[in-house]
Amino acid sequence: MECPKCTGTLCKKTYKDDICLHRCDVCAGLWVKPDALEKMKNEWMAEAVLDVGDPSVGSELNEVDDINCPEGHGKMFKTEDLRQHHIWFEQCLTCHGVFLDAGEFTDLKYETFLDRVRSLITGHRPAD
Repeated sequence: MECPKCTGTLCKKTYKDDICLHRCDVCAGLWVKPDALEKMKNEWMAEAVLDVGDPSVGSELNEVDDINCPEGHGKMFKTEDLRQHHIWFEQCLTCHGVFLDAGEFTDLKYETFLDRVRSLITGHRPAD
């Protein structure tokens, strides 16, 4: 599959035998289904093994809004994490797959006091 954000290829990765996702070989963005994402959040050190990209590259690519589902389901939509409003990621309305830019999974997994303050400052994302 092609990366929806850059010119890279999404390569299949497996973690702990039951977590399957795809990581871009260029930008290190993660394409994952919601059930695998929930498992990843609960696995100790999953972020260190899976979210290996440069967060500054992820931050730059987070500005790219118009992307298509890597599985061919059409346009993906930006959405925000319900607890951390400063984290905006793309999700397919058909297959519910999620694309996280480099660094977003690590940020998503660990909610800190600073994240709560940042969410208050950033507020909710305006509807497209």
